[in-house]
Amino acid sequence: MKCYLKYSLFLFLATTNVAATAQQKAVDEKDKLTPASFQHPPLCAKPKALWPWVNGNFNFSQITYEMEQANQKGMSGFDIWDVGAMVDNNKILPTGPAFLSDESVQGISFAVKEAERLDLELGLITSSSWNAGGAWIKPEHAAMGLFKTDTVVSGPSIFNSSISFPVVPADSRDASYNLVPKNRTTGLPVYYKDIATIAYTTNEKGVIENIPTIVVLNSSLDKNGNLTWKVPPGKWHIARYVCIPTGQQLATASPASKGFVLDHFSAEAQEANMNYVIGRIKSGLGSLSNRSLKYLYEDSYEVNSGVWTALLAEAFAKKYGYSLLPYLPFLNGVPYTDKNTTDRFHFDFTKLLSDLIIENHYVKGRKMCEAAGLGFYAEAGGPGQPIHNVPFEDLKALGSLTVPRGEFWNGDNVSDLQIIKGISSAAHIYNQKFVEAEAFTSVMLWQEGPGELKPLADRAMCEGLNRFVYHTFPHSPPEGGTPGWIYNFGTIINTTNGWWQKSQGFHEYLGRCSDLLQEGNFRGDVAYYYGDQAPNFVPPKHLPASLGNGYDYDVVNTDIILEKMTVKNKRIYLPHGQYYEVLVLPNQLKMSPAILKKLERLVAAGATIIGPKPTASYSLKDATANDLLVKQLADKLWGNCDSIHIQQHQYGLGKAVWGKTVRAVLQEKNIGPDVQVQLNNAGDTAIDFIHRTTADKEIYFVRNTLKQTIAGTASFRVQNKIPEYWNAETGEVYPIKNFISNKNGITILFSLPAEGSCFIVFSEAKGKASDKALPLYNIAATNEMIYTKNGAVWIDNNSSINLNTPWEIRFEKRTQSPITDTFAQLQSWHLSNTEGIKYFSGLATYYNQFDLTDAQLKKGYALLLSLNKVKEIAEVYLNGKKLGLHWYDTHNFDITDAVKPGRNYLVIEVVNSINNRLIGDAKLPDSLQQMRSNITKLPNAWSTDFKNAKLIEAGLIGPVQIKRAKYLE
Repeated sequence: MKCYLKYSLFLFLATTNVAATAQQKAVDEKDKLTPASFQHPPLCAKPKALWPWVNGNFNFSQITYEMEQANQKGMSGFDIWDVGAMVDNNKILPTGPAFLSDESVQGISFAVKEAERLDLELGLITSSSWNAGGAWIKPEHAAMGLFKTDTVVSGPSIFNSSISFPVVPADSRDASYNLVPKNRTTGLPVYYKDIATIAYTTNEKGVIENIPTIVVLNSSLDKNGNLTWKVPPGKWHIARYVCIPTGQQLATASPASKGFVLDHFSAEAQEANMNYVIGRIKSGLGSLSNRSLKYLYEDSYEVNSGVWTALLAEAFAKKYGYSLLPYLPFLNGVPYTDKNTTDRFHFDFTKLLSDLIIENHYVKGRKMCEAAGLGFYAEAGGPGQPIHNVPFEDLKALGSLTVPRGEFWNGDNVSDLQIIKGISSAAHIYNQKFVEAEAFTSVMLWQEGPGELKPLADRAMCEGLNRFVYHTFPHSPPEGGTPGWIYNFGTIINTTNGWWQKSQGFHEYLGRCSDLLQEGNFRGDVAYYYGDQAPNFVPPKHLPASLGNGYDYDVVNTDIILEKMTVKNKRIYLPHGQYYEVLVLPNQLKMSPAILKKLERLVAAGATIIGPKPTASYSLKDATANDLLVKQLADKLWGNCDSIHIQQHQYGLGKAVWGKTVRAVLQEKNIGPDVQVQLNNAGDTAIDFIHRTTADKEIYFVRNTLKQTIAGTASFRVQNKIPEYWNAETGEVYPIKNFISNKNGITILFSLPAEGSCFIVFSEAKGKASDKALPLYNIAATNEMIYTKNGAVWIDNNSSINLNTPWEIRFEKRTQSPITDTFAQLQSWHLSNTEGIKYFSGLATYYNQFDLTDAQLKKGYALLLSLNKVKEIAEVYLNGKKLGLHWYDTHNFDITDAVKPGRNYLVIEVVNSINNRLIGDAKLPDSLQQMRSNITKLPNAWSTDFKNAKLIEAGLIGPVQIKRAKYLE
């Protein structure tokens, strides 16, 4: 999703052969995850990035440099993306080679070979845009619309005249419409297809009262558009419907790479498209099997023109057994009296659109890519209305891919763009290991560092994300200067941003988190069925009131229920071991007979289903017979349930429930919450979590949703295992010795800083666990606990030592910046009266010292160093020992083993964003300016000229504190 509010249509059909088999997944799973592997996560867990080659430009030496930098910092690779610059106010960007031209293929091939040298992985976006398509797309394979002309006649009479050809209207959002080549003789598009000519009457209110009176006149229209028809009495509308390419061009294509958007509903179009793309790549690389280029990738489907394809009417008749032609006026907004019939037709129509794009685009694309030795990845998920005006069912589309990819945005008021839960649900139910997302999408450039990004990442991981794809890492050829040629959407994470040089800790954190979250199966108690209709999208993760806190869930679709669900021990299983305690039905009274037949088998075998008793079917096909069948099956399953007086009905070994909360049903089954917290200063809504299960481990990732410290206890629904704290920032694993185990699970001391997160991993006990319950400490609401390598400690925030002595600071040499300065007290650089500091971006080193007495080094206590606020990253050294990287505000360093009695020497290297330097540079005379870019405004590319833009905080702001903490074990 690269543009503002977008129109998109992701539609799809899943295959049953969708990922690694359950047998492959189970092989060697036991003990695969170890503390050693956690320290150094595999390539498949490390973050990667979209890699815009803006306007098609690239530089061989810079490709090598950026790939080497990514490798050193802990990234796994890139998705090469030829894309145009949406903003270039001073017209400085040259036009590079056309995408997939010989020169372009040389650049791609070079990058692939460099990735092989460096053991990195690459993907390639299939077009010079985020939509599929390109200069190679012929008009007959371009995005299609259904357009009409309307002629009004009165009868009785004989009509013998031409019916005018429809005009494709211009679209106010895209001036590139109407670019379809015309036949020089006729003036008509070189490709079009007449779909129908129909006649209909309406009442005084413009409503069609009787569908059987609609007359299809296809046989009466000749090839030149002439119609001869004996008009019955009355006023008649004669509508000619023609399938015509809309002319929609790729959005933001590089200048030499413009072309048509692809018809995503057409198998023929996708085959021609993929044959071209794969063929061009092979021209530079030969065989694509076992190369560093692992997949082709399609970004968001954002076709904002008509929704049609040449063979749609034929496909509809084949699937449903009746013609859609009499319903074409309804699709154009003409109301029909028979709402029940048109509602059922609309269900059939949108389901067909979904099926066509899944089968003809996503499934076919995957098959063609895999035949060539590649995977096929795509953003084939929501969010749907009101942001996307498109018909699709996201789970089936996502399940049809080699790897599904979603996205999440960085910024205010973007909750609807947290498109992760549907992606993770699809991965969980279709047995796909990876849940990827375009990460930190934004319009705010150079405004934030890893500290602001971490809470967004933690939220996404609690929704199921386990691999990050940064949006974006612009490729920056040297001739573009610094920061260079920028694609103006995304949180900029690349070598030209000031904090890049110390970004390794951030990448490593995401890699270690992803490694743990790629293990085993997701553990959620509830499967929510979202119905059979299209469009259909999974919303962002939320806790339905009927479920409440402490539980988690997936969303499932018709395909999975029909093809994959079985029952064992009253649980609902999928073939790869994923299981759920209950299946919750949508709050609607329609259901397909096929689903009800499968539900009957599941409930008879012991499943519990929760939801209203259905009364009718969806489709117009065989509607009367199917309505009767739905009622008969519903009576079997629900019996006399009315949701008030009778709320459940036993059927076979299972039951149908209607009127009880999901939480009540789970607890009746003795399924308590998976995670429960007792916090002294917050309620149980303060936390969010995700749980994964392997052959020998239970892995919990928990985050604090509040901007305040929380402290208390946490209970996990785990038996016969030992808790450990796995620190994703350092890769260290610490035992948790202080816990209580009982029949409900294991309870530990628990604390998280503001917006903090942690992994609690339960492993098999090595030897017999103690039968004695270890006592939990009484926790004061103001306390904070952290785990260290020497044990858990409670921090006494009331006895902190602030380092208030002056700080000596040495700055990297920059234009107008001093080499050294002294700060009497810590403050943001942008508040300085010295311009060289005020606008400084780069690396500055802070020096200070402090004294500790023997009493302050008292045994039984730990000492922690807290930098608190840093913009953006600090690397810390104490007495010549590297402590590590500080890249978010609530991080504490355990300095117990690094301090000594007497004088201690502290060195802190800080890097910040490039934002302030862009502003300061713009205020200098032209001859002194060093910064160059196609972007000239902040905080986004359309707001305020650099020289008038707002400075942001920079440097070590502190306060820097030494905190005393008492060991608990």
